[in-house]
Amino acid sequence: MNTSKLTVRIIVSIAAVFLTTLTTGCSLTNEPRPRLGSYATDTIGTNFLDMKSLGNHSHGIFLGEGNGIAYTCRGGHIDIAHLRISAEYTKYLHDKVQSCLTDGDDSFTFTMNVEPTRYYVKLDYPPNWDDLSAERKKQITDQIALDLGQYLTFTMVTWHEVLTWFNFKGMGVLPEFPSAFSWEDSYSNLLGTRISAAAIKADESHFDKAVTLELEKEMEHLGIKSRKFARQAAAKMRGEWYVGAVLVDMRERNMDIGLDDGYVTPTLVPGVCENAQPLSYPAPTLDSLTRNGFAIDLEVQSNIMEMGRILKVVKQNPETGRIDLITQLPVMMRHIEQEAISRGYNTRPSNGSTNSNPERSTAADTTKTSPTTIQ
Repeated sequence: MNTSKLTVRIIVSIAAVFLTTLTTGCSLTNEPRPRLGSYATDTIGTNFLDMKSLGNHSHGIFLGEGNGIAYTCRGGHIDIAHLRISAEYTKYLHDKVQSCLTDGDDSFTFTMNVEPTRYYVKLDYPPNWDDLSAERKKQITDQIALDLGQYLTFTMVTWHEVLTWFNFKGMGVLPEFPSAFSWEDSYSNLLGTRISAAAIKADESHFDKAVTLELEKEMEHLGIKSRKFARQAAAKMRGEWYVGAVLVDMRERNMDIGLDDGYVTPTLVPGVCENAQPLSYPAPTLDSLTRNGFAIDLEVQSNIMEMGRILKVVKQNPETGRIDLITQLPVMMRHIEQEAISRGYNTRPSNGSTNSNPERSTAADTTKTSPTTIQ
């Protein structure tokens, strides 16, 4: 393919996402709108941000909202669009869970708007749920909705990275493999879930404003730098973490989703912030469900051409034809990390192991429990 044709395809892809974002706004189902992420690279099309250019978060129209790449001394590069997507989905799924539990339903499904995938959630209630007071039920419902919204979102965006690793074309033209598990993705996604949860607790009725404030607080806490600094930090790693200008090849991949020790640790550019140490945050878990006597099944079904390769790594549920994410996602992550190493990429974490610290619970070992009586 010649350069001019490739450039046209890239422009068409970006325009499609832009028009979708412009026209969908706040959908009839209140689902989050698409946002276009960025490479954390000093390459064509990357918009770098600082505190002043973050703008105001908006569930609906995108005008006034800053998206691009920021650099923080304790969190490394942050993809603000990815962060906002995770924040929106955390609120969206928080509301779904809250409605499900309030109505006494035991299952629901959801999708991500950039791929033909459906997620299936089934909840088993504790045996004495109907005996609890309305006040106690509400307390438990609110806590589970907050925690499960974060867990489902982080799992969903991680599965999206899995699909892109297998060359899924989210925009229908170019494979997204170059950005799969790039060094800023998972930490940016995790920050979005945390900021959303903080915003829900702070001022749920004015969610956009609350996210704007919580985002600014978090960026200040992480030590956000200037736009020029962010670009220079990216430029410093050219040739080591990435190569290319338009078709970028990411050589640095961060596979850390908390499976090794329960925490997600960001990748910092070495030597740009004096004595900087990464700030790790805990990955979302389902502890509040099991603590309150619930059990959960979470399955996924992706209707993409690449599923044949994916099913060589993970197993389908023979009854539903879906993939059990609770048991199979850790298997997939180990496979992807080993494949990345075999391709010569730098990977984090580098040991390929999971559950190396048994004193810290992870989603993989807290979700398959039977319902128990709660007080």
